[in-house]
Amino acid sequence: PCVALQFLPLSSPSHAGMNGPFTLLETPDHQHLAYTESQRGSQWVSDADEVSRLARKYAMLRSQALSPQESRDLLDRLLGDQ
Repeated sequence: PCVALQFLPLSSPSHAGMNGPFTLLETPDHQHLAYTESQRGSQWVSDADEVSRLARKYAMLRSQALSPQESRDLLDRLLGDQ
C-alpha cells in the first residue's frame, strides 16, 4: 500500500533521468542526500545545490510519467492480463 509505480510512456524519446539512476534520501534529522550511479561509478551527494538539482529532476520525471493507474493499466496490457 505504500508503493506507487509510475512508468514513462513507451513513446517518450527522452526524459529527465537520461543521465542515469539516482536515489533521493532524507535522514531522521532531515538531512537531504542523494546517491547516483553512472558508467564511471557511484557516489554519495551531500552538496545541497546538487541534491536540489536531483530533486527537481525527480519532480520532472514524475510529471513526465504516466499516472499510477495508467501505469498499472499499461503493465496489465503488457502482461496480457486484459
